[in-house]
Amino acid sequence: MVLVMSSPDPLTIALLSTGGALLGSVIGAFATLRVSLRNHRLDRSKLISQWSRSEELERARIGAYRGLWQCLGGISTKDKAEIVRNLPKVQTDLQKWYYDAGGGLFLSGAAEKPGSAKAAFFAARDLQSNDAYEIWQAFHRLRQGVRRDLGVYESDADEDSAIEAVKKKLQDFEK
Repeated sequence: MVLVMSSPDPLTIALLSTGGALLGSVIGAFATLRVSLRNHRLDRSKLISQWSRSEELERARIGAYRGLWQCLGGISTKDKAEIVRNLPKVQTDLQKWYYDAGGGLFLSGAAEKPGSAKAAFFAARDLQSNDAYEIWQAFHRLRQGVRRDLGVYESDADEDSAIEAVKKKLQDFEK
């Protein structure tokens, strides 16, 4: 005896397929909504947390950079011989600031990224030169990185104008 099953009619197949697709879409939409809401809450809490941490970080960075700025006092634009003479002490002070005082934690960028405050720091700290202008330039880049990190100048044009004025003074000293 052979049982023969009749095939379901096309309307039933269409209704079952449509119902399954609709149910799957509703479940998918609900799951997506839950994940989206959870991610939104997490993103919001991270943002609030970062905001308060960023305020604390900026306060700490300003304090650390004050110490760094004091280290740079031996490199001035007034006396070329003094710049060369003070280089080893200033570099020792930079080393202490970076590691002993923990200031290196606040420098932005990476040591191998040209133009970053951290790259400028290591270039100044490791410079071997008896050329006052070369020394001043290296330390200028460090000071520039610090000012950029702190947002001291309102625009690049303001900073460029100040830099040109200092360069002119240096050239006048060399004459």
